[in-house]
Order: sequence, then C-alpha cells, then structure tokens
Amino acid sequence: MSEKVPCTQCGAQILATTAARTNGLCMPCKGGYRKSLEENKRRAIEEREADRTDPFRALWRSLVNRVYNLPGGFESLSEAEKLYFAVGVLEGEVYNGGFDQYFFNSSGADYLYAEKGLLAVGAAEALELLRQAKELLFPTTVVPVDTKTRRQILRDDLEGKRSGQLDPKLDALNRDFWTDPDKLEARMQAFAREHGLVP
Repeated sequence: MSEKVPCTQCGAQILATTAARTNGLCMPCKGGYRKSLEENKRRAIEEREADRTDPFRALWRSLVNRVYNLPGGFESLSEAEKLYFAVGVLEGEVYNGGFDQYFFNSSGADYLYAEKGLLAVGAAEALELLRQAKELLFPTTVVPVDTKTRRQILRDDLEGKRSGQLDPKLDALNRDFWTDPDKLEARMQAFAREHGLVP
C-alpha cells in the first residue's frame, strides 16, 4: 500500500509520491482551486438542505418531474399547478436568455398559461412586458403552440429585416423584466399557499 502524507496547506491525505512532485501540496491546492472545491461542497450541502426543508423547492421539483417524466405531462397538472408551472418556466427562461429564448424553446407553447398565471398572481407589470414581447415577436398571429412553427416564425423575423429593429426593443423588455417589478417570487409563493400547492 502506498504511503500517504498530509497536504502542507489543507491537510488532505495525498500519496507521498505526489507530495514529492508538488512540494507537499495536494493537486487542488497546487492548482489553486481548493477554495472553489470547498465552496462547491458547501453550496451542495446548502442545496440539499433547502431541498429537504423548502416547500416551494419541493413543489417545483415535483411539478418538473410530473411534466417531464410522468405520463400525461403538463396536462396531468391541476389548473393552479399549470399556472404556477408556466409562470415559473417563463421566469427561468427570461432570466436565462430573455423573451426570445422563452418563445424559441418549448416553453413558448404554454404562453397562454403564463399570461393567465401572471394575471392570477397579480403581476401586472410582468404581464405587460410578456404581452409586449409577444407583440414584437408575433405581431400578426397568436403564439403557435407547435414549437417548430414558432421557431420558423422567429427565424424568419430574426434573420430578416426586422432583426435590427427587434433586438434593442427585446433587450429593453428583458432588462425591465429582470428588475422584478412585481416581486414575482413572493406573489408565486402566496398563490401556491392560497391554492393548497404547498403544506
């Protein structure tokens, strides 16, 4: 069995042969990423604890599992769950890549539920921003439920003459949404409690 010695910086056990090559340091300390590893471990512990104790995280994970992994998918949700889920997906997509990402991805299929959900939680400013984005991207039609159709319309517009006009307007709508004018998380939590989605 190979002899082990403690890292001279963090104390982790490492092979003596490694210590001889690295002046007594383990590879994370030598590479300068020990702090990052420790931070990731701490964050993982916090995430596991939040998963165990936060009813809203449990609700979200349950909805995601039911939509993507169980028979019936989105249609198996109650009306309140559909509204909650659609608004949560909208929020995640817009924060991640903007309204154009929301409408481009499969999430855009649930536009009407996102709209109804924002109305139900009283998020008037976010609702207005969503509607403005819809009018920019789909000015002459309803938002197609079919992802392929929606993407084709978006590609035609974004590759065509409207691209230069759309980008600054969409960017402004994204920035306004990101300011969270309605305090959406608090409204969503109140909605979940009111409709018995969390204990």
